[in-house]
Amino acid sequence: MTRNHPTSAASSESQTNPGAPEHQDVDVLLIEDSQPDVELAILRLNQGGFRCRYRVAITEHALRSALGERLPDFILSDFSLPGFDGLSALSIAREAAPDVPFLFLSGTMGEERAIEALRRGAVDYVLKSNPKRLVPAVTRALAEAELRRASRAAERRLARLTEILQMLSEINTAVVRIRERKALLREACRLAHRIGGYPLVIIATADPTTHTARVIASASSLQGCGLQVLEAISPEKSNASVMNRILHTGEAALCNDIAESGTDIQGREALLAAGVRSLICLPLTIDQTAMGALLFVATEPNVFSTEELKLLREVAANLSFALQYLDKQDAAHFLTYFDPLTGLAKRTLFCERLGRLLTRHSTRIPQLAVEVFDIDHLSVINDSYGRHVGDRLLQRVADRLKRYCPDTDRLAHLGGGTFVNFIALGEHPEEEVHTLHQAIAQLLDAPIAIDDREIAVTVKCGIARYPQNGDTPDELVQNAEAALKEAKTSGERYLHHRLEMNSALAERVHLEFRLRSALQNQQFELYYQPKVRIATGQIVGVEALLRWNDPEQGVVGPAIFLPILETAGLLPAISSWVVRQAVADCLAWRQAGLAPMRVAVNISPSDLRRRGFVQETLNALEVLSDDPQWGIDIEVTEGALFGDSSDCVQALRWLRSAGMRIFIDDFGTGYSSLSRLSELPIDSLKIDRTFTCRLPDDPRTRTLVSMLIGLAHTFGLTTVAEGVETADQLEFLTHSGCDESQGYLHSHPLPKASFEEFLRNKPAPTALQ
Repeated sequence: MTRNHPTSAASSESQTNPGAPEHQDVDVLLIEDSQPDVELAILRLNQGGFRCRYRVAITEHALRSALGERLPDFILSDFSLPGFDGLSALSIAREAAPDVPFLFLSGTMGEERAIEALRRGAVDYVLKSNPKRLVPAVTRALAEAELRRASRAAERRLARLTEILQMLSEINTAVVRIRERKALLREACRLAHRIGGYPLVIIATADPTTHTARVIASASSLQGCGLQVLEAISPEKSNASVMNRILHTGEAALCNDIAESGTDIQGREALLAAGVRSLICLPLTIDQTAMGALLFVATEPNVFSTEELKLLREVAANLSFALQYLDKQDAAHFLTYFDPLTGLAKRTLFCERLGRLLTRHSTRIPQLAVEVFDIDHLSVINDSYGRHVGDRLLQRVADRLKRYCPDTDRLAHLGGGTFVNFIALGEHPEEEVHTLHQAIAQLLDAPIAIDDREIAVTVKCGIARYPQNGDTPDELVQNAEAALKEAKTSGERYLHHRLEMNSALAERVHLEFRLRSALQNQQFELYYQPKVRIATGQIVGVEALLRWNDPEQGVVGPAIFLPILETAGLLPAISSWVVRQAVADCLAWRQAGLAPMRVAVNISPSDLRRRGFVQETLNALEVLSDDPQWGIDIEVTEGALFGDSSDCVQALRWLRSAGMRIFIDDFGTGYSSLSRLSELPIDSLKIDRTFTCRLPDDPRTRTLVSMLIGLAHTFGLTTVAEGVETADQLEFLTHSGCDESQGYLHSHPLPKASFEEFLRNKPAPTALQ
């Protein structure tokens, strides 16, 4: 290489190739000791559409000086330099300019060195023998750097809005908790300063005698400059002050750069001397009259974005609402309108707001959609992690909704995990309603982090349209709720209201009423379906299946009534009954001289989390403890072991240590982590019937089932295939090494008496393989 540069950085301006299709101005720093190579690289970049301003450094000192002077758009570095190497240059650049793309342009760089360079932070490398790669590599590096910068800017904006949302939530809590006016306003200033990060917050209210604003609360971190700022904007000093103008006009005032603004701001020089660069002042209104002012200042220009302004307007609106009711000493009345947990309106206020909107359109009927949506499995989250986690989840969901819909007059929290909003519809109402649901679903798609946990949120929605589905706000909300209940029952993501849903809801209420008396009236019964060991044909166990002998409809399967039992809070009592009844039937069979067997009962995750369930179950099993061939086993869906399932797993360990075997039901349809199988207290996997029914014809299912069987055996677990109905299915399972079979091929589920008869009349077992 030719070494003809001085040790300091050299600079030059290049001329762009006139034939290049585009021109992009770039600042390049080259670490290169060959002047011809520098000129060739710049020429290539010019021909590729770049207009280069460049500098050259060949020593560590020159590199540090160049980076200290200004940061380039990207760095091109040779790998071998006299007394200095490319990796050292890369290390210096990562330290001084971590966001600047660093590319190697070298003729001596081997594969191992290239890999090491990329590992240390270089974005690409180009061989001098292949200069055609230079322009694409630089283009890609610049695009990725711009994407990273945009992403970080978005993250900063999101973090800022998250702070403001948290501030808003805390102020709303203070509004509900504090009943004394000055204490509330002082707390609001403190929260805005501490959580919102504003260096100075001031609240003033109108003095009834002077008709000017009087400062009654403030919070500041401007140290000695706080009083200077107060003096500069002193409301009593002049009607031209920012706050007094707010009182007289009732309009917000925003200045995002005091130094550059053409607006007449009293005390501008004093504000700038105190370090204030931007401010916003919002009116506090009572009955649409400005009775006070809320001022936020910042020490940087262009702080107040459109999104932040919307949230600050909501702070002012909520404080205005609180002042109105605090003046009347009626905090209880305030509580009837707002939910203290989320800061959103309650049902009553939401319906009032919707009603006002409808009455304003007396001459033309508007098109509106009311959407009620509910968080799936909120009760499971409360049971699993504690009510405090569920409450914080609701706050996070409310914060996201406020971010999506800054006009919070259209939002409300109906209680539990249920929220409601309404939108005006245009010319394509069906598409707009679908778009609304998609937006809500995407808004909640990202998991919500609470206490180092990431909780996934899904929602079901019900929609009612005005005027098709109701003439009044109450009717629209009720019909949207009916559609929501139907969506939750059917598994749909969202449903529009239909007239028949009201009758379906009434039928559901009637069904819940009858289920409440079913247990007392002994209308539940256990049916039994055998499990057969494939190798011998012997019945080795039986699954207990719950049925309801409904006087009106006859025998009803669990898919109809279990969801209602769960929502009605009746499932714990039913689960306890199932365990006791299975134990009683085992005792009866043993006394009748039937061959020993074990009975598996299905237990829900909520049962495993329920305090006292384990001891209650062990007490019921005590009568069978003298003969280990008789006993009760547990079947639990794999979803119970997903996520933070420590309570469920601990309960299963206790039950297993008492001699109960644990089966994972419906395996392959849920979320179990295969890597956890060896850690979990389980004995057997039950292959779900949705796989069995496709055997042996579907090649993918054959592969999957064989893999599941092999996986289970690897971890020392047995396998049970559910839903076996044909000899061909059994033959495939036999050759695949499945241990047990259960399904109609052997027997339908039978009531206790019929099952006893089945056992007595069953021929002697023969091997099935």
